[in-house]
Amino acid sequence: MEMQKSMKVTLVFPSIRGFGGFNSLGKNEGCIYIQHGLASLSAVLKSRGHSVDLIDLRECSGWNDVYEKMKLAKADFFGVYMSSIDFHEAAKIAEYAKTLGVPSVVGGPHPSICPDYVAEKSSFDHILVGEGEVTFPELIENNQSFSRIVKGTHPDLNSLPIEDRSIFNMEKILGTKHSFYPTPFVNVISGRGCPFQCGFCKPGEDLIFGKFRTRSVGNLMKEIKFLADSYDYRMLMIDDDSFTLNPNYVAEFCDSYEDIGRPFTIQSRADFIVRRPNLVKRLRDVGCWMIVIGLESFNQRLLDFMNKGTTVEQNVEAVKCCQSLGVKVWANVMYGLPTETKNEAIETMDWIRRLKPFHHSPSFYTPIIGSNLYNYSKEHDLLLSEDPAFLGSRSPTEPKIKGPDYKFLNTELYKLNIERSGSSSYNQKVRRFVGYSLMKVGLR
Repeated sequence: MEMQKSMKVTLVFPSIRGFGGFNSLGKNEGCIYIQHGLASLSAVLKSRGHSVDLIDLRECSGWNDVYEKMKLAKADFFGVYMSSIDFHEAAKIAEYAKTLGVPSVVGGPHPSICPDYVAEKSSFDHILVGEGEVTFPELIENNQSFSRIVKGTHPDLNSLPIEDRSIFNMEKILGTKHSFYPTPFVNVISGRGCPFQCGFCKPGEDLIFGKFRTRSVGNLMKEIKFLADSYDYRMLMIDDDSFTLNPNYVAEFCDSYEDIGRPFTIQSRADFIVRRPNLVKRLRDVGCWMIVIGLESFNQRLLDFMNKGTTVEQNVEAVKCCQSLGVKVWANVMYGLPTETKNEAIETMDWIRRLKPFHHSPSFYTPIIGSNLYNYSKEHDLLLSEDPAFLGSRSPTEPKIKGPDYKFLNTELYKLNIERSGSSSYNQKVRRFVGYSLMKVGLR
């Protein structure tokens, strides 16, 4: 049988918007995250005998530096990650690859949801839709048999090797101090996809991950133990929204994690917490330090409008439950939704005042391409731009759609944060680190 030729693959992480730009790694607390998809892809490629390195634009000094690094890489293929906010940077990488005469493949959330747009507006040789661990290696090993737009095969998550974090500058990432999390900080993904139908996200997410599925607890623990041994972390983040969906899974995780003895943070919906307070107590007992709750709003009309599937009462009870157990609450809240009134926004802010979560993380609604609320915004002529980089930004200071009074929202949020902190320094900190965990998208 003929041996497969070893290829040199250079992966590129272009996410500098919202992360502090060039030269931000090790300096900006938003850079404590790796990109899980690239780390997983590297591990698979190396297991098949290929050579892999990474150009992380957060480490580059500018575009000349990026081009020189691409030139020096002497790659057989470039593999580029792209979320919506990265579109222009990723497209520039494709142009550089063309200049160097090296084929390029792009994957990630944006090309998975808008492959035709990416094909039309960029010069990538291949657009990979969905997950890449199975299909990307096949593509580089037999390039001629693939069309320009390639549908990825969903992998068995338990068959994948542990993510290859070595391609990232882990010394800088682990050494970055954070305003809220103890460091060194590491994060893992326990599953992919989501069974819920929130209008600000679905159905676009299904085009990336397909049906919701999880790794086995044993498989997850293997990676966590590796991270504990390798990086001696002080905070672990289980960075997917549906970790708490299956109570049996959570209970098994608690039993398995107990011996690790290190603090961790999870994400959860409010309704899980309300329905299973004893499981929250068990999570606390084995080290759960904080729960990031997707509260979104404390107005029932808006929760129903976004098809969240939760109630104001559940939001209130969930926060109080965590607080009563000594678990910190990171409150993810969305303002500036289509049809939101000033009184409805103030209603949510007033609940934040009353409940006093450990951290209030305000985000302005962003019309994510592929979501039902994006379609609503487009149908009602609410979009201010159709530039994917604009639509992918969750900056809390920039207008996103027509309708909301952003000056009013910024003023009221500023006052709320001053009240909560007693100084403007906390408000500036919040402005630097607003919104949801930024790599939720695309296996962040």
